[in-house]
Amino acid sequence: MLNKARFLLILLITYAHGYAQITNKNELEAYKSAYNAYLWGFPMVTLGLSIEEFVQNPERAKFNNFAIIQSSSKQKTTSNEDIVYSKAYLDLKDTPLLITLPVNSLKYYSLTFTDAFSGIFEVFSSLKNISKEKAILIVGPDWKGEIPKGVKKVIKSPTNLAWVEGKVSILDKLEMAESKKLLESIKISEVGKKDNAKTWTDRHSFPKLKTSGSPTEQALIMDWKSYFSYISQILKENPLPDYQKKYAMDFEDLGIFPGKDFEDAKVNNKKQKGIKQGFTDAIELLKTEAPRQEDYNKNGWTYNVSEGKWGNKYTKNAASAYNGFSQTASEEIMKYKTTLDNNKEKLLGAQKYKLTLKKAQLPQTKAFWTINVLQVDKQIYENAKGKYGIGSKSKGLKFNKDGSLTIYLQVEPPKGLETNWVPLPTENFELVFKVYTPGEMVYSGEWAPPAIENVK
Repeated sequence: MLNKARFLLILLITYAHGYAQITNKNELEAYKSAYNAYLWGFPMVTLGLSIEEFVQNPERAKFNNFAIIQSSSKQKTTSNEDIVYSKAYLDLKDTPLLITLPVNSLKYYSLTFTDAFSGIFEVFSSLKNISKEKAILIVGPDWKGEIPKGVKKVIKSPTNLAWVEGKVSILDKLEMAESKKLLESIKISEVGKKDNAKTWTDRHSFPKLKTSGSPTEQALIMDWKSYFSYISQILKENPLPDYQKKYAMDFEDLGIFPGKDFEDAKVNNKKQKGIKQGFTDAIELLKTEAPRQEDYNKNGWTYNVSEGKWGNKYTKNAASAYNGFSQTASEEIMKYKTTLDNNKEKLLGAQKYKLTLKKAQLPQTKAFWTINVLQVDKQIYENAKGKYGIGSKSKGLKFNKDGSLTIYLQVEPPKGLETNWVPLPTENFELVFKVYTPGEMVYSGEWAPPAIENVK
């Protein structure tokens, strides 16, 4: 069932509430512009804040270098469905980047490339590397040059600023060392960079903030001048896609001009009440709706079918950024989440549950599927058993006589069925079901996992 009607109702109510607070015509126009600019710019602002946090952390890599991140070391403010992954911010203004790939790896990996406006523009995975490429080249929107010898795959980023996440699937502790080694083998090198080329930090001047917390938390309490300044810094070197150019023209009265620094002098003092109210209402909408950003709800599982490719759905983009950019391209990984059982009660580790996939219900996939458990802090449940989930490639799965598969979810393993068991924390939890390289029935949104059955 689509949740769009509910979302549009909330949007209309929030918008109408703000309008009711303002009667001056100039302030009303400023309110509308600020409201829309806040949602449109939220991914840019949180990206800028994320970069500032990332490059200032001595434990993390600099631009154009991968950092390996584990869930236990990650700030626990956003959902993290991967116990270990890699991340790199890419500066493509003055140099293309060569990414070397794992050689002869039998383990699945994927590289998801996202532009400055939080749109996924490429997913490269081991399953797509049919020709066994040893390296790929990623270039900026204006790049013109020679492709290095031996490189066949060239990825063009629509923006000079981009970021990439490397992901693997880990279901138990025994896979950890191998997975980290695989991620560490993926390297980035700059091709033909000039010695006098300025770094990202040298070319940009973000306002100094007196706040602390995650990028999302800081963006939510930022004053409007700092907020618009962050947007302007991101826009300086990153061309807007055609479908956004006309939309962005509405924000010139707020001092936002693509390609230029923020011009606060352009903002009339009489408009500031409208701007502040627009900010307040946009923040309220995000806080209310971002946790419910999935469009579909079936059998208690929520999911999207076009994740990471929202286009001009700016509130969807903002919601994704609010949730920590935990998006994946649906054609590569179809993702389902639930916190409810078949009685629509909250999942609780003190209970026992099971999930039965009938033979005809097993998801269509060209690769595999997995189920992981997230704790209340939205992190993978790391437990003493060293078992983080289960999947179609798990060893020793026991199928029922009719070809169906039953997964047992409880704190302690059921006797004789340990291979079909997923450990649970004692408190509330969330389940994440992922289908890698899904088939048409899954990718279209028609298929969803069956409901989680509470075993009374």
